[in-house]
Amino acid sequence: MTRHGAVGGAQPDSLAVRPRRSSGSAGERSSGPRLVGRRWLAAAVVSAILVTVVVWALIAAMTPTTARLVVWDHGEEEVAFARELAVGETFRLEHTHSVTRRTVVETFSVQDEVTIAIEELWFDEPGPNLPAGPEPLGDGTTTFLQEDGAFRVLHHGHPIGTLPLMVGGPDVDHTLVFPDGQQVHLLDVVRRGERVEVMVGDRRG
Repeated sequence: MTRHGAVGGAQPDSLAVRPRRSSGSAGERSSGPRLVGRRWLAAAVVSAILVTVVVWALIAAMTPTTARLVVWDHGEEEVAFARELAVGETFRLEHTHSVTRRTVVETFSVQDEVTIAIEELWFDEPGPNLPAGPEPLGDGTTTFLQEDGAFRVLHHGHPIGTLPLMVGGPDVDHTLVFPDGQQVHLLDVVRRGERVEVMVGDRRG
């Protein structure tokens, strides 16, 4: 007798030819490219958002912060003059010295939205209430220079908060001078002898 599975007989299960397994249905194969496409789209959207954020940050960094500079009239309890200045910008206060009759120039800067700092003092003839050398300033001293027949006293951006003063008459002529050329004679906006305060950030109303 021939054994089951011999030539011409039925093939055993272990030797039966089985169909090859498919690597996936057509739907499964087509989902791969779609998934990759979605990932690329998401990455592109994220990249576009990041670029937009960076661009706006650069624009904000390049746009100067402005502050409102005001001359506060203590007598009238009101703003006598106001204008915008960029933080970091400088302005000058010029007047004629009451004794020497020479021009004295003080340069200030807008340190931030609420603080004025003094940068330097310039004069070309010594006189009362004018420094004759370096003076104490905070934790340091001013720098006293003599250049081209004039004197410069550097204050190195020392913060003073506000600038109080009493407005002199026409012979003194306190005048604010701004980088764009604007000049404001304080006698044009307040009375002679009035106490005023130059400040940034209108903190008095």
